[in-house]
Amino acid sequence: MKLVICEKQMAAKRIAGILSNNSCSEKKINKIIYYDCGDLNVIGLSGHVFNIDFPEEYSSWSKVKLKKLVKANIDYIPDKKPIINAVKKLAKKAKLVIISTDFDTEGESIGLEAYNIVKSVKDVPVKRAQFSTITEEDINHAFSNLFELDFNLAHSADARREIDLIWGAVLTRFISLVSHRLGNYFLSVGRVQSPTLKLIVDREKERLAFKPEPYWEIPLKLSKDGSKFMAHYVEQKIFDRKLVLKLLALKPKEAVVKSISKRRRTIKPPVPFNTTEFIRAASRIGLSSMNSMRIAESLYLKGLISYPRTNNQVYPESIKLEKILGKLKNSRYPKFIESILSKPLNPSKGKESKDHPPIHPTGELPEGLDSQEERVYDLVLRHFLATLMPSCIEESTRVLFDVSSYDFVSNGMRIISPGFKAVLKNFKENLMPKLVLDESVPIIRMNEVSKMTEPPNRYGHGSLIKLMNDLGLGTKATRPGIIYKLISRFYISRQGLIPSPVAFAVVDALSKHAHRVVDPKMTSELEDNMEAIADAEVTKEKIVSASRELLLDVLDELMSKEKEISTHIRDAIRQSKIVGKCSKCGSDLVIRVSRASHKRFVGCSGYPACHNSWPLPQSGGVQVLPNVCKKCGIHKMILIRKSKRPFTFCPNLECPSRDKDS
Repeated sequence: MKLVICEKQMAAKRIAGILSNNSCSEKKINKIIYYDCGDLNVIGLSGHVFNIDFPEEYSSWSKVKLKKLVKANIDYIPDKKPIINAVKKLAKKAKLVIISTDFDTEGESIGLEAYNIVKSVKDVPVKRAQFSTITEEDINHAFSNLFELDFNLAHSADARREIDLIWGAVLTRFISLVSHRLGNYFLSVGRVQSPTLKLIVDREKERLAFKPEPYWEIPLKLSKDGSKFMAHYVEQKIFDRKLVLKLLALKPKEAVVKSISKRRRTIKPPVPFNTTEFIRAASRIGLSSMNSMRIAESLYLKGLISYPRTNNQVYPESIKLEKILGKLKNSRYPKFIESILSKPLNPSKGKESKDHPPIHPTGELPEGLDSQEERVYDLVLRHFLATLMPSCIEESTRVLFDVSSYDFVSNGMRIISPGFKAVLKNFKENLMPKLVLDESVPIIRMNEVSKMTEPPNRYGHGSLIKLMNDLGLGTKATRPGIIYKLISRFYISRQGLIPSPVAFAVVDALSKHAHRVVDPKMTSELEDNMEAIADAEVTKEKIVSASRELLLDVLDELMSKEKEISTHIRDAIRQSKIVGKCSKCGSDLVIRVSRASHKRFVGCSGYPACHNSWPLPQSGGVQVLPNVCKKCGIHKMILIRKSKRPFTFCPNLECPSRDKDS
């Protein structure tokens, strides 16, 4: 009997169906589902079935010396015993075990866990199936061409897990202890999350330091043959108010065509999706990095798209593009697909890596997708088609007008050949009427538009993931989780990724007293070391040991400035709880917790002289946002994070927003 071990139950069900031609039966071992296919059993794990942690004697945050924690052993603890026991029972009957976890670093680590479970009960041959799509063709090919488990790749993933645990535990305990933030309110610090948080805080500092300047635009509305179009002063942003007044005083009736220039531009198709570019595209349709990867994983397990964690942007020859297109043309976008198939395929190319193929549809037709899965599948499909379509050819027109001896410009654009943009649905023409030199065009209106220069934008999920990738922070698999952790620990807001006062304090304290903790270079070097493990250039033990020594140096820096760090962070925490000023006595209104009832509320810091207070919801995480209520214009908004439905409100009971009719 052969035993196939998959990473997830959903993958096990689909693979069992493919390998057995849908003739397998679902069975259970102590409530754990597996699939009996005659001479083949298939079982799914639930990701990692072993957790890593320090031995029990290191569990006390206040009693264990941090330097001792740095040097502590790490235990691999059975975390999902029912699954482990089910694998053991099936392994005892197996003559061959095939590891079929996701083919990446993390999947290899999970595969090693399965390998060790099997070997603990029986010395049976263990092989590895490698595939990028859960389709009939790929699965049958993978199981006909088995490999050995890549122990070095698995060890690199385990090194990352161990180093992240050691650094995270030690630094988190230090910062939380010195700031007196324990229990549910501890301050999380991590090898990757802290440099990422610094990126967000640094951008917010740029925004806060930015001094807006007033400027003006002078748009002209012109008309010819019933067609209206716009022009603007040659300097689109005018900072000289005197010039603005001079232009407005002209009150011109017509604009004379001074010059006409045309330019054609060829825009190449986008390169295939790797994980980073997929997340950026998904963020543009309103999906967070974590959510977009969750949905992509679901589509992969359903056999609809290829494995979504990849750095590759070149379709390998092993992908039969014509076959995929042939399957897809009867579902959606048939005209585009027929056009693609009518010519020799010439897919666009980006950076190539020895990795999974770029993210692409498998050709399997989707059924029963929910609305978010449908959006992501359509995004992947349209992008895939775009990479196989011709370039877009645009013609831009620039017309220079003389308006009472001042230059104004009008820009137009028309699509000569839409190419790939037709399927992406992201082009818009700006057509102009036909104009000739020295022609006079009537001016309908000239006016001024007053504006202010704006600070650099905050990072969105897509732009932050891109920056993390460029700086070597984390991996394609871990980056969305890092952002989610920063949100869940109240360092940044879910919408806008706005850092909290505590985020500023933690970053400033670490930057000043242990800059290596927030330096992307150090984290990137550690990632390079883990790649060296995968390439068998160095052992896991050596890299983990070197990382412990580096952490001891960092800890010495932190301990030498313990008092300053404590004061810095505790002051910021107090500031983060201030909602506004008390209308009765002028003291600060802060979020407090009753000693008697343990209920939280907004109360006056002038207590007991002032008893002004407002109630708060008692469940869900609470965070004071930086923005002031737009209704009352006095108090800061409060965010309550409750399950998947966070909500914001003004705590002021007298605020107009509290009026049901407002």
